[in-house]
Amino acid sequence: LRPPSAKVISGNIEIAGQFHADLSRHAIQWNKIRGTVLSMIFQDAQLALNPMMTVREHFRDVLLFHKAASEQEITPLASELLRLLNFTDIDRVLASYPFQLSGGMCQRVCIALSLCLKPSVLIADEPTSALDSVSQKEVLDVLKNVQNELALSVLFITHDIAVANSVSERVIVLNKGIVAERGVTREVLSAPQTSYTRKLLEARESINEPFDIPPSNSEPVLEIIGLGKCYSKSQNVLSDLTLSLREREIVGVLGQSGCGKSTLAKCLTGVERPTSGTILFRGKDISMLYGKARREICRHIQIVFQDARASLNPRYTALQLVQEPMNYLHIGLSSERREKARFYLNQVGIDNNAQNRRPPRLSTGQCQRIAIARALILEPDILICDEAVSALDMQVQAQILSLLRQLHEQFRFSILMISHDIRVMRIFCHKIAVMKDGCFSEVGSADMITADSPNPSTRLLLACELSI
Repeated sequence: LRPPSAKVISGNIEIAGQFHADLSRHAIQWNKIRGTVLSMIFQDAQLALNPMMTVREHFRDVLLFHKAASEQEITPLASELLRLLNFTDIDRVLASYPFQLSGGMCQRVCIALSLCLKPSVLIADEPTSALDSVSQKEVLDVLKNVQNELALSVLFITHDIAVANSVSERVIVLNKGIVAERGVTREVLSAPQTSYTRKLLEARESINEPFDIPPSNSEPVLEIIGLGKCYSKSQNVLSDLTLSLREREIVGVLGQSGCGKSTLAKCLTGVERPTSGTILFRGKDISMLYGKARREICRHIQIVFQDARASLNPRYTALQLVQEPMNYLHIGLSSERREKARFYLNQVGIDNNAQNRRPPRLSTGQCQRIAIARALILEPDILICDEAVSALDMQVQAQILSLLRQLHEQFRFSILMISHDIRVMRIFCHKIAVMKDGCFSEVGSADMITADSPNPSTRLLLACELSI
C-alpha cells in the first residue's frame, strides 16, 4: 500500500508462521494473505470505504472475492457482524452509502469488514479514535471477545494512552519512526524510562486542566428553535432541537456516534436543509437560504470538519487552500488574499516552509491547523468545530485546544464545539448540550455534566470514559 516513492531498504516479515520474506528483495503474494491471514482496520474509515458502494456491497465484494460465502449467505453474515458491533438498525445500515453514515458508524463497519474472513492477525490502526466513550468501550470489548474466539493476534496502533493501557499486554512507544521504549504495558506507562513517554503522559493530564474562559452574557448570535431533519419517513435524524449561542460563548454538543451531531453542523452551515424548525443568525432566519444569500452567510458561519485531511484538496498547497474562501466570495486582490492567508497560517503555527506543501506531505495535526486557518480567514462570528481534535494524539490535542483558546480570545468569535470527548467538553465549554437519538436530553453548564447527573445518557458516557 505504500506509494511508489517509498522504498523498503531492510527487514524481514513473518506472518502467522506461514509466510516469510525479505521485504527489501522479495515481493509477497498479498492476495493470498490479505484479509484471510492478515487484516487491517484503517484509521480513516470514511476514506477507506468506497463512496459508490453500499455497506452490503462492501461485504459482498470481500466475501465473494475470497469465496468465503455464497450470495445467499452474505446478508446474514454481515448482519451478525454488525450486530456484534452494536448496530440496531442493521437493514438501514446495509442499504446505506458511507456518506450517509457518521464517522463512528463507518469505523464500526470497517471493523466488521476486517473480521468477516476470520484472519489470524489484525492490525488495528486507531480503530476507536472516531468513537464516543460508549461505542469505544463496546468496540474494545467486542475486539477482546473476537480475539479470544478466533485466537486472534492484534497489533493495536493508537495515540490514546488509556486505550493502550486497557487493551494491550505489551506496548511499544514510537517517536519519529524509532522505538523510544518497549515493555509490559503497565510498567511502561506507570514508570516511563524516556522523556518522550513522560511527555505523552503529561499531555493527557494537561487536557484535564480547565481553561479559564469567562462566560458571555450578551445577546444570542445564533438560535436553533425546534430544528428537525429527516431523510425519509422512517429515518428521523434530528427532532425538535432548541439551543442558543451567545457572543464569544463556547457551547458544546456532546453525544454518542450516530446521534446526529454532524447533521446538526451541516444544517447550521447550509450543507443540509432542515426539514422543520428555524435557525436564526442575529435574529434573521437562515434555515432555507440558498444562492447569493447563503454565500453571504458563509462569511459569518464557518466550520472545521471532522476529517481535516479529507476536507482539503490534495492538489493545492496550504497557502492556496486557506485562500479558497476568499476566492469563492471574490474578496480582495490576489496579493491581498495571499498575504492574509500567510498571516492566518502563521497564527495557527504553520511556518513558511510548510505553507507551500500539499496535504499528503503534512501531518494530521498540520492539516487540522490549516483547516482552522481556512475557516478563520473570513473572520467569522461563529466557528463550528466538528470533532476537531478526535483524530489527534494527546500532545497535538493539547496544542490545538490551546490554539483555539488563544484565537477565541484574540478574534472574539463564538464556538460550537461538537465532540464525543467529555474531557475536552468539560475544560473548554461554558455550556454543554447532551444529544441522544437526535434530541437534546440535557443542556447545562459544563460543571453540571458529572457522574451524578440525573440524565442517563450523560451518566453512561461518563461511566464508559472512566472504565477505559
